[in-house]
Amino acid sequence: MKIRPSILSVPSWVIPGTYAENLHFLKDKKEIQGVELLFFLYDDEIKAQFDSEWEEILHYGKRFVFTAHLPELLLPAHGKLIARLAPLVKHFIVHPPVENPENLVRLLTEWRDRHRARFLAENTKAGLLEAMLPLMEADMGICMDTGHLLLDGKDPTDFFTAYRERIGEIHLHGVNRKQAAIDGRLPDHRQLRGNEDWLLELLPLLEDYSGVVNLEVFSWEEVKAGIDIFHPPQ
Repeated sequence: MKIRPSILSVPSWVIPGTYAENLHFLKDKKEIQGVELLFFLYDDEIKAQFDSEWEEILHYGKRFVFTAHLPELLLPAHGKLIARLAPLVKHFIVHPPVENPENLVRLLTEWRDRHRARFLAENTKAGLLEAMLPLMEADMGICMDTGHLLLDGKDPTDFFTAYRERIGEIHLHGVNRKQAAIDGRLPDHRQLRGNEDWLLELLPLLEDYSGVVNLEVFSWEEVKAGIDIFHPPQ
């Protein structure tokens, strides 16, 4: 199944290695148009790696559509990261806070105005996005995460239909609670099989979706399984 005009994207961690090493690995994978630069953590080690590879990352700006996933806890000090990335990335993904969403919206609005950046709030734990939405201005969109919805017992198709006009990116991945009990990994961010009922219901709606579809799993084997759903091997 083709999902054009969507941008098919993957995380910047699909093989063990740095940002540049992952980009080098992905550069000849023609089915992939985008890469989500991951900053779940932005400590001194990650910052040093990012600084050292910045020029090489820029080199891939013509090959990939970049987005960026910002740290879970956003602080005013992260404004330097926003300033550097804003000219490169299509948008930033943020997690709604547990408390005081108005403080985060105020910070995002400041960064938006200063750096001409766009921010998408992701559905994480139930209720957090809903608390933030009334505070968000119209140009702040939504990142729909299918794994989080499934863990909360929600239907991804219902969510997509309700918020379609504001969804700029979809984190597309499955849930496997049984395997999580065995391997100790998260129950979500699991490989798509292609025959999940919820996925088969959602896929036709993506045929004319023009945002980013991000296969947000963290190994090449799992990413490749997702690519094969949209681009079956010949």
